[in-house]
Amino acid sequence: MHMADTKPLYAPLSTIRLFRPSNGSSKPAGELVAFALDSTSCPPFVALSYTWGQTMDPKSININGHRFEVLADLYRFLNILPQLKDFSAQTWWWIDSICINQADEKEKSEQMAIMGRIYEKASKTVAWLGEEGDCGGAVDGLRRLCKEMDKATRKDNSMDKEKLREMRGEKKRINWKAIERLLLRPWWRRVWTLQEFLISNRVSFFCGKKSISRRDFQDAIFATWVCKVWDGLMDTKAFYAGWNRRRMNQWYSQRPHEMSLVAMMAYVGDSGATDERDRVYSLLGVAKDSDLIGTLDPKSTVDDVYSELVRSFIAKYKSLDIICYAHLFNYPARKSKDNKILPSWIPDWTASVAGKVIPVMACQGSSPGTGNFRPAWVTKSEAIYKASGNKSPRYSISKDARVLTCTGVVLDKIDGLGGSKYEDAGEINETKNELPLEQSTSDHSIQLDGKAPSTSGLMKTISRCLALDRKDRYLAEQLAPGLFRKDFEIFCKVSLEHGADERIPTYFREWFERNKLLLLRGRTWRSIAEMR
Repeated sequence: MHMADTKPLYAPLSTIRLFRPSNGSSKPAGELVAFALDSTSCPPFVALSYTWGQTMDPKSININGHRFEVLADLYRFLNILPQLKDFSAQTWWWIDSICINQADEKEKSEQMAIMGRIYEKASKTVAWLGEEGDCGGAVDGLRRLCKEMDKATRKDNSMDKEKLREMRGEKKRINWKAIERLLLRPWWRRVWTLQEFLISNRVSFFCGKKSISRRDFQDAIFATWVCKVWDGLMDTKAFYAGWNRRRMNQWYSQRPHEMSLVAMMAYVGDSGATDERDRVYSLLGVAKDSDLIGTLDPKSTVDDVYSELVRSFIAKYKSLDIICYAHLFNYPARKSKDNKILPSWIPDWTASVAGKVIPVMACQGSSPGTGNFRPAWVTKSEAIYKASGNKSPRYSISKDARVLTCTGVVLDKIDGLGGSKYEDAGEINETKNELPLEQSTSDHSIQLDGKAPSTSGLMKTISRCLALDRKDRYLAEQLAPGLFRKDFEIFCKVSLEHGADERIPTYFREWFERNKLLLLRGRTWRSIAEMR
């Protein structure tokens, strides 16, 4: 058999519908025509990216002589469209809620599978952020920041950051609050809009009649970082809404082959979704491993989709790393009264968890299945940490997919734990249940030979342990356990001499207080710190 014989004679036809608004009507109207996406007969078209918003109070328009109901936010865009000079009456549009038959689950599933190609094929994508309203001056402010960044950029591409920071002053008349309100609008935190933002060749943001290109927007967001807008000018959540999109676009532009599905799902873990299955399917158009899950089965439940993804990940990457995400995405994090359905080892991505660059320790830069979103320009880490070495995991999953049984690797034993009132990243444990110090009973906590261990050696071991002492990088720099040790010793000294000193982070003072009696080689942690 020839190689050509293995390919199908007829490739599946990807048919889409395009909408063209008509002029002269008292309310929005237009025609809807079907085209083969890859055919030369398919005209250039503009794709619309927007949020569906509330489904109540729909508005009616006329399409091909039929009364058709659209969501209120889309209706506002269609009303303002004839006033936008960027587009003519002959412009064709792809708008999902119009061009896809929302009453046909099979068609919705098929169109979802080619959504990435549709936005990639579009000559341009319009990101509709809503009417100007309380965001008056926001787009003008972003444009101004973009221009000022150009002025602050020297011929050698270095930047005069102090000059740019002058934009913080009142005389510069940047309406920071308007920009904040714009970045807090729902579009920035919806799962589907991320793919639409990344995959489109050209993107323009429209707030009312005002617009700014994706490139200028990203420059403006960088300027907000230089200006340290989180320091009294803008809400931190608003800043990160724009900053995270900028970070993801850098990755998609420079390292698209490294953007794993589960890493993206964690990075946008606090984004909204009307259908919780969309947390997976909305990213397939930009994920390197979109083959982890098949076309959406309309009958599948959210639990079916998440379970299939985990099983497929384990099989594809021969790794159990994905179950580490259950540490963040779990039933308690959902803060819901719904019945717990998913097994504890399957991440429950319905939980809203703020995105982190490195959400769990398994997100190593060298890991093909997980990865992280440190800046795209950062040197790729080649350090690999696997307790089992190159051995594939030995595991089994029960027939009902409820129980995961796996073989572990014993590295050491822990029979003592330090006390804490904090969870990860210094967040206070909301259960109010403080974790008490559990004193070790092992030989390591007993001075067996009668000789006092070196205080310097103990301090070095402790600081290296707390810094993980990994041969990894932070941004472009190697980790420096030595520098960490110096700062650590200063914190300990100040905590001993001035327990309530505000220069020391609260969570460190709390940690020190709860662990001062912890025994290490027969000595308390307090006595070790006092001898430094």
